[in-house]
Amino acid sequence: MAQAKAIWNPSVLVRKLVGRIKYFFYQLSVGRFRGFDLYLNSPDRLVLEDRIIPYFISHSEYQKILFVGCDWYTKPYRKLFKNKEYWTIEIEEWKKRYGSKNHIVDSLQNLELHIQSHYFDVIIHNGVFGHGINTKKDTEESFDQCFQALREGGILVFGWNNVPQYTPFPVTTECENLKRFDPYFFQPLSTAEYLTPNTETKHTFHFYKKPAAK
Repeated sequence: MAQAKAIWNPSVLVRKLVGRIKYFFYQLSVGRFRGFDLYLNSPDRLVLEDRIIPYFISHSEYQKILFVGCDWYTKPYRKLFKNKEYWTIEIEEWKKRYGSKNHIVDSLQNLELHIQSHYFDVIIHNGVFGHGINTKKDTEESFDQCFQALREGGILVFGWNNVPQYTPFPVTTECENLKRFDPYFFQPLSTAEYLTPNTETKHTFHFYKKPAAK
């Protein structure tokens, strides 16, 4: 009975409702609508959603796609990838509501426990380095998992904030497992390395290709 009273305590319900309302207005303050879907309104997300994702959607050779990390602004990606085999992975279980039907609750470092080797055509690893994957050890393991999970010729999209507070170490020059990939010239942006204009965080996208086995 005590538990039931706590659940129906008006003050608790009011606090939860106020919290949800505040969070909704926060989302509106940093978001933008496309139709009825709310997206994060930032220059790097515009690059991701307007230039990068459409490229993979429009090419039939990229069918199996893994997106690393989920939050409220990734929920609409289900619709974007509706004609693909779209997977998501996120360590926080409560965020699975923002993921795909093929969702994995775990860290990227444990991907091999859920997926066979050489499975994916594309892995989008964006916004998690320095925001959860923070040590050199975890970073090495995460890119090793990406390498193992991608097929030969598969594409890795790595997006990160190239500023000191979000860069635990010089990842593109010191991460050994990232060096196992070849740079990939991404045609829509005419480069293998793209610095998003007008971002204080200097959000940069690197494009890599898994080479054929020697």
